[in-house]
Amino acid sequence: MRKRRFGYTLLELAIVVAIIAIVAAAAYPSLQGMYDDLQLTSSVDQVRATWASARVRAIEEGRPYRFAVVPGKGNFRVAPDTSDFWAGGGNSSTGSDSTDKPAVFEDKLAKGVAFAIADSAALSGGDDTTLPVGSVDIGQYTSVATFLPDGTSRDDVRIIFSKKGVRPVVLRLRGITGAVTVRLLQDDINSGQPAAGSGQ
Repeated sequence: MRKRRFGYTLLELAIVVAIIAIVAAAAYPSLQGMYDDLQLTSSVDQVRATWASARVRAIEEGRPYRFAVVPGKGNFRVAPDTSDFWAGGGNSSTGSDSTDKPAVFEDKLAKGVAFAIADSAALSGGDDTTLPVGSVDIGQYTSVATFLPDGTSRDDVRIIFSKKGVRPVVLRLRGITGAVTVRLLQDDINSGQPAAGSGQ
């Protein structure tokens, strides 16, 4: 009569580890693609939320707010649309009252996600590097949208998000209504809609 075993042999353990390694290697490209796509989507949502915040600030404070990006990078900035904040003045306040203090906000997109200005730059993947928050020179920013105190935007806006290995996405803002739409760049090009705003 054979004795009952209470463990596994080294060969059995090695076979299980080998199977797990093969399955993980096969699944990695798919998981990485899903992660990259998630980063791009979260970056688009981040900008949509920033636009909403800038629009609310413009309405509440009764002054225009500008949203600007560093093309080919993932950096963006929101501040009142005056030369005090965009001509090297930085974070100075236009009012002495502490309740009148304007919002100045700088941030960056998820790692590897960049703003593309031209369709061809987005299709090629663009530059996926970002600059440290707070270290970007004001002159590097390109104005994309200006939110007015009446709740509208000065212009219709089209901005492209790119990341290597992921299909570029277009975020459009309809100036007069504030409606925001998101679609793939290729679908946007095929629709034949004219490019609009500074982020073309």
